[in-house]
Amino acid sequence: MKIISVSQMRKLDQKTIDEAHIPGTTLMKRAGIGIAEKVLEFLKSIDKKHVLRLIMLAGKGNNGGDVYVSAEYLAKHTDIHVVIYSICPLSELKGDARFYADLLPENIQCVVKNQLSKTDFKKGDIILDGLLGTGFHGLLRTPYDNWISTVNSVRLPIISVDIPSGLNGDTGMISVEAIEADLTVTIGLPKKGLIAGLGPKYCGQIKVVDIGIPNNFIEETDSDLHVFTEPDAYSMISKLPVSSYKNSNGSVLIIGGSSNYKGAPFLAGKSALRSGAGIVTVAVPTSAGIIQNSTLSLITREIPDSGKGVFSKESIPVLKRLAESADCIVIGPGMTNYSSCLDMLEAVLKLDKIFIIDADAINLVAQKPEILKIKNKYIFTPHPGEANRLFKSLGLSDYLKKDRITQADKLSEMIKGLVVLKGHRTVISAEEQITSINSSGSPSLATAGSGDVLTGIIAATVINYDSLYSVQSTLNKKTHNLKSNSPVLKNKNTSCMFNATALAVFIHGLAGEISNNGKRGLIADDLIELIPIAMKKISPFA
Repeated sequence: MKIISVSQMRKLDQKTIDEAHIPGTTLMKRAGIGIAEKVLEFLKSIDKKHVLRLIMLAGKGNNGGDVYVSAEYLAKHTDIHVVIYSICPLSELKGDARFYADLLPENIQCVVKNQLSKTDFKKGDIILDGLLGTGFHGLLRTPYDNWISTVNSVRLPIISVDIPSGLNGDTGMISVEAIEADLTVTIGLPKKGLIAGLGPKYCGQIKVVDIGIPNNFIEETDSDLHVFTEPDAYSMISKLPVSSYKNSNGSVLIIGGSSNYKGAPFLAGKSALRSGAGIVTVAVPTSAGIIQNSTLSLITREIPDSGKGVFSKESIPVLKRLAESADCIVIGPGMTNYSSCLDMLEAVLKLDKIFIIDADAINLVAQKPEILKIKNKYIFTPHPGEANRLFKSLGLSDYLKKDRITQADKLSEMIKGLVVLKGHRTVISAEEQITSINSSGSPSLATAGSGDVLTGIIAATVINYDSLYSVQSTLNKKTHNLKSNSPVLKNKNTSCMFNATALAVFIHGLAGEISNNGKRGLIADDLIELIPIAMKKISPFA
């Protein structure tokens, strides 16, 4: 899904009204109902005792109109008490916002307030922020400064409409303060301010509501960034052929583990199985003392080593033989960055295979970047610390202070491969592709082993990327700004690997969102079991 500017969104709205002859009231109703549905979905993740009232903050503009539509819908579809705090008398509203304010049923309490205080809220409130829209810029004026600071101080769940109030829709910057949302439900298409600057910090999770802007209008809109959302994921999960068998679903080889880190390769391996890989083999050093993993469907191979519990030159012949039958090789989880592992890594990377280079393998590449030989066959999955080591080794220390999108783009250019720069709003970058920002995820993923699980999902998804070729390749630079949706791919493998990787990152984030263990209780072992559930949530073909 394209990321666009505030002015582009405004033009799309107006063009839809003028040329597609869809009234503004219809667009607002679709937005309001879509917001309400996302609110109901969000509430499912919260214990019922923490959901007693919905306090909806309505500003003077269209965001306020969206709030009135949402309020009516939520009052009809839930038993939760709905209250509107309006920043102005309803008689001052204009246009579509006034139209829907006049339709509010009598059972919805609407209170006009000049100022807010903590006493206006209580335990069990969920706040919907519809104060300021994407057109906000400059300094906060009275009473918005009071409303925003009060809402942030009451420590209650907050959902923002379109964009957190006080955040600049183009730059992602704030003047003094902005709403710190747990969820932002943006309308139509994501705006640049949601992912630029401080946007990721203030937006929380991002969900997008489709209001029916014609596809051809969107296709004609220029964009150099993409945010990967659930509709993108839906289009990429195709039917599994009834004639499928284990070999047709691909083979993954995981090379990892050591006497210090015994579980990491098995987390990656099990997640690859749960993500649809047909066969997964985990290769570990013989002397590491790693006991057969309890997942009996994983194939474990003990590899000759130097007797120190890490891979060495002695490991190379056996690993090469195992690699011959693998469609994708994951290398690095729990491997350590001993110099003997570097010898093994350099030898294995000479094979003409798709490699997912993860964890300690990234740190080893940072020690000797020249071992990368095959263009467009590498998928790097660094967290920020690992990315920093790569920048230093490549003589690019000046990039350490750059934004994450710039960092990912530069790394992909330098390594001639695909980069998954992990973190909040993971960035996926590769040459010839529109850089993609992931929209899914939760702080629950901040747990040891979560990255190993992501690596396994990527491996399983990438080995089945051929089925993605028939899907519209909206992330390719040659098609992103064209009026036609027909794939125009310079490199089929690169494009499909990119799409598959973006899908895998989204699935990983969504699995974190749907956990019943809260934001603090999820562990990587639990996360693996949520992968099939997340995929089923996306598509009926999962």
